[in-house]
Amino acid sequence: MVHELLREISNEEGMKKNFAQVGEHLYVKPGQGLKIQDHRASATRLPVVFAMGGSGSRLVHVTRDSFSKHMIPINWQPLSKYTFDAWRNLGFREFRFLIDNTHRGNSISEYYGDGPNFGTNNLYSVEPKKLGSGGAVKLALENKTIDGDFLWHQPDDMIVNYKNFPTDFANVFLSAVNQGFEIVILCTPGTLYPYGEVIDTDGKVTEFVEKPFISKDSSVGIWGMSEKAFDEVRELGSDEEIRIESTVFKKAAEKGSMCKILIPNDYWIPVNDDPNLKKFEETVKNHANRKPKA
Repeated sequence: MVHELLREISNEEGMKKNFAQVGEHLYVKPGQGLKIQDHRASATRLPVVFAMGGSGSRLVHVTRDSFSKHMIPINWQPLSKYTFDAWRNLGFREFRFLIDNTHRGNSISEYYGDGPNFGTNNLYSVEPKKLGSGGAVKLALENKTIDGDFLWHQPDDMIVNYKNFPTDFANVFLSAVNQGFEIVILCTPGTLYPYGEVIDTDGKVTEFVEKPFISKDSSVGIWGMSEKAFDEVRELGSDEEIRIESTVFKKAAEKGSMCKILIPNDYWIPVNDDPNLKKFEETVKNHANRKPKA
């Protein structure tokens, strides 16, 4: 019963009652005071950055480590192509790929190329070693792959059944930047814990809850950064993997320059393990089989 009550926090009906709507399926909590303006005419000029340098260890049994997990075929096209097309089909043309210098990174650049086959302009920042999200952004600034405000999307964090998400999110991002925010981060209002929770009282087990719902706003791997935050990125070290979340994001939160946007759980599938890979495959299959409206 508790599990179901907590899930109500994250569904759209509950969010409409408690939050302010800033897009078709995007919301903010009242205290943030975000004012949405119409920036759709300029939104598509923003570059979209795809972070694709990971090893994909939880799906290595699928890739056999012969190609990137972002290139796993789903209904005859790569997993990442669904995210790429979601942005491209709404007019975004500038794409930045952050990859490593292994065969995994090569499988990405060989497929997407410089972009003429897709009508896009694709640039690549190639990590000589694992740099982490912070180091990857720092390198992209140094080699000019990124040179202004940008939107970041982990392309295996799939937004589903929400066609206008790219322009909605870009519009919210630009509105927030105009109000002085430096980072805009997309979250779900809670998430399912992937393991069973064993609850005890003074050491005596009293309850077992399979995959409980955790009522904490959780980042979904999609965010935007204003160039106002670039100085913080450039100050990051260079000798080890650095996560942008625990450095630049932490500082932005402390000084009040981060804006949080919420999306219902139903529109997000993090394809980072077998269950979610199968869930996304089923979503694609259902969409392909859907009959057009008369």
